[in-house]
Formats: sequence, C-alpha cells, structure tokens
Amino acid sequence: MRIAIVNSLYTPHIIGGAEISTQILAESLVPAADVHVLTVGGQKRGAGILTEVVNGVTVHRLPCNNLYWIGEPQGRGALMKAARRMVDLYNPAQIRSIRNLLSDLKPDLVHTQNLSGLGAGTWAACAEEGLPVAHTLRDYSLLSPVSSPIKNQALSRIYRSTSLGFSKRVSAVVGISSHILKRHTDAGLFPNAAKLVIPNAVDGEIGGGAKDFGRKPLRIGYFGRIEPEKGVRELVDAIRFLPRNMVEQVIVCGDGGLKRQLEELCRHDDRFSFTGKVSPEEARRHMAKVDVTFVPSVWEEPFGRVIIESYQVGTPVYASAVGGIPDAVWNPGDFLFEPGSAEAIQAKIIAFHSLTGDEKRRIQAQCLKHCRGFTKKSLVDKHMMLYEQIQVVQHVYAQAALNGR
Repeated sequence: MRIAIVNSLYTPHIIGGAEISTQILAESLVPAADVHVLTVGGQKRGAGILTEVVNGVTVHRLPCNNLYWIGEPQGRGALMKAARRMVDLYNPAQIRSIRNLLSDLKPDLVHTQNLSGLGAGTWAACAEEGLPVAHTLRDYSLLSPVSSPIKNQALSRIYRSTSLGFSKRVSAVVGISSHILKRHTDAGLFPNAAKLVIPNAVDGEIGGGAKDFGRKPLRIGYFGRIEPEKGVRELVDAIRFLPRNMVEQVIVCGDGGLKRQLEELCRHDDRFSFTGKVSPEEARRHMAKVDVTFVPSVWEEPFGRVIIESYQVGTPVYASAVGGIPDAVWNPGDFLFEPGSAEAIQAKIIAFHSLTGDEKRRIQAQCLKHCRGFTKKSLVDKHMMLYEQIQVVQHVYAQAALNGR
C-alpha cells in the first residue's frame, strides 16, 4: 500500500505537537506501507519540489507558493499573517502542485493532517485524481485561522464555510480526541465522512523511576509554553500562597510571552525554577524527578501529549477539564479540575499532599498501565484498519460506477 501523508511542516521543521505526531505516524507506518509525505518547504518557487528520504519516509517539500513560509513566521505583522491565511483558503498554484505530485506518486490513499500553507483545497486535488482521503484533526485551523481562542468571528465564519465545502470530499475523519472531533462535526464539517477517534501515539520508553513516595513536601512540574491560554499564571498563583512544608520546589520548563512576567512575580520565592526551553530528553528527566505534573490549560487543547509523557516516566498528572484533555487523563474524576481557577489547583495540590506513600505508589502503577494505550503499535493497528476500510469502500463505489454505465 502506498500512502501519501500531507502536513504543513515536517521534520526538522517543528513548531508543535502536530509535527511530532505526524512524524511518529509516518515513521511507524514504514514497515507496513510505502510512505510519502507532502509538506511545504522554505525554498523559492523556482527551486521546485525537493525530495529526500528521512528514516524510511520519502519527503516531498513543495515551495510555499504564498506570501511567506509558515516555517519562518517571525517578524510578520498581523496584516501579513491575515493575508497569508486568506490565500490559504484557495491557493490555485499550491493545489496544482499537489495534484501534479499526486498524479506522479499514484498513492492508494491520501491522509491529510494540518493544512496551513496548503489549504483545504488539497481535498479537491485528491478528488480530481480519484483518491480517497482521510483527515486527522490536530488543531482548530479549519474553524479559525489561528489555533487559539477565536478573536475574529467574521474571519472564522469564512474559514468554516470554505472548510465545510471542501470537507464533503473527505472519506473518513479522525479526531485525536473526542472533543476535537465533536467541535468540527457540530460545525457541520465532514458530513459524508466516517468518524472515529484515534489518540496520538507518544514516543518514549515506559518505566516509572523510583520515587520516595513517603516524602511530604511536594516537587511540582509544569512542561509547555508559558502563555496565558496555558494557565501557567493560575498554577503559579495557586502555589505561591502554599507553605514550604507542602510545596518545596516548582520546575517550570518552557518559554513564552509570560515567562519574564512570572519570573519577576516569583523573584522572592526561590522554590520556583524557570528552565526556559529544554530538549525533550531533559524535559523527561525533570518529569521523572517531580512528584506530580500539572497541566492547567484554559483553552481547548486538542490532546494532552504532556500528560502521557509524564505518565511514561511514572509521574501522575492533574489537569484542567477542557478540550481533549479528559481523554488523556487517567481517573478523570479525581485528577481533573476546573480550568482557570487557582483555587481548584490549590485543592488538588492539598489532596495529593495528603495521600500516603502506598496510595501514591498505586497511582503510579495505574498511570503506567494507562499510557500503554498510546503506543506506536496501537496507532499503526488502528490506522491500517482504517486505510483498509477506506479502500474497500472506494472499490465498492468504483464497481458501482462501472456497473452504472
């Protein structure tokens, strides 16, 4: 089977979790299929398509054919960014490039991911080539031009309308959480598609390190961007007013617009350590050392990758009950809290502090068991089953069309 995976960016150009998840999917499928990735590169239009093989995956990097490449967004004003997103609504040059490449590759099916820099018109190109399409929802960019709380309702309505029209050509739509799937289908998108949830696989060894479960002053970790929508300020506020015999250390791993402000806020509290952006390996080491991780997002996270990463090293997680996070959390009844509430976070810290060592040890065992549902094997098995079903349906339609002549 030849599969063409389409995504805005591909390694080594990584902005966030979508690029990581797409790479994991592509490389995990290599033993079972001939995998090609169509993505957008930073080269000028005249350079044409650049092709290379990365870990068994054949990667085709198309010129951006837009005002600028999304892999280098720095220094672009709001007007320029808005104009680029409007071009994405229908970019004939990019659609033509995609269609020509698909015509040459002749894949059995196309699996699209994030389409910024490519546009939902990609699905029209697939339909013109007679190719079935699966699409994985990794963010909200089909509903809004930015994957963050929607600010421009008029522009968002244009996006939804355009996406809805093109999405009628999609055979199957996959949500990485039940929440993100529902948000899109409630908006009317993908009316003709089969619908299912396949959570991301989270790469990493599973094995909880030894912890001193009986020690009482807690070491708390936060891992992610330091932005208002991530709820880091609420976490900091919750901890600042708790005594040292309850919380002795807070590791904040990441960077973002709020980092300096929070560092200034905590300058007289030496329990807080702001590491800045660190490598994934270093982040995992910090995760393994803390007693508990907090994911206090206030916006609708599509998934909760950091939750599974924390479980893999044996560290429990408390997280806000928003977006796709509840799908990732073990025992949501106890480990979810109200988003945007420092008081709710405080209550969870106090609750965890009161647990006995044996209770914490049992929680760790359950977290390690839970994260095994997010492995590469599970990811590949579910996708290969989906691809085979799509091909069967495509064959039935083709035979019906022939018989109708």
